[in-house]
Amino acid sequence: MILTQCPSCRTLFRVEGEALEACGGAVRCGECGAVFQADVYRIDEAAAETADGAISNRWPFAVASGLFAVSLVVQALYAARTPLARLTIARPVIHAVCRALPCGLAHPTALGRFHLLDPKVRLIGANHVLRIRARLENAAGFRQTVPHLAVTLLAANGARLARADFPASTFLRHPKSALGPAEQATVRLTLRIPAQAAGYRLTLFSTGKR
Repeated sequence: MILTQCPSCRTLFRVEGEALEACGGAVRCGECGAVFQADVYRIDEAAAETADGAISNRWPFAVASGLFAVSLVVQALYAARTPLARLTIARPVIHAVCRALPCGLAHPTALGRFHLLDPKVRLIGANHVLRIRARLENAAGFRQTVPHLAVTLLAANGARLARADFPASTFLRHPKSALGPAEQATVRLTLRIPAQAAGYRLTLFSTGKR
């Protein structure tokens, strides 16, 4: 019995010696039907087994390398998710993925495009209470992370008495982490203040920037 390979489709198969003698060494491939001389295309079995073993051993390495490459791409995309979200062409895809898989996407913040509209601030001296009512508007053309609100209390001479910083979950009537283009949110905040407070100052700032 010998191992031979079809020259047309490269299929390997074994042929009995008696069958070869009966047909003068010519065989027909069972895969593609090609007729050829088995002896001419004979394959050394030891070499074929070594080659098969090498191919088999390369598969796990190839699969592992592929998975590693995919993981690197995913990590790179995750790290760049915020700048990618600023691109018009990529923004819908990034936001869709982050809705399905929590990825901690931080929307860009342009503080100058946030506006406190119709502010109504009342300082109730008798009860030492500061009541703030307003509407926060995102005037940017893209979705933005809601900034923090800082309330600075001032003395009668203008000196700063105290400052308190509040996240969106504290001062928005219906808390949300971001506002879309032209979207507004209602601001509601009531604070107990020192008796010597005579004025206030409201400031918006993004996390880490004050």
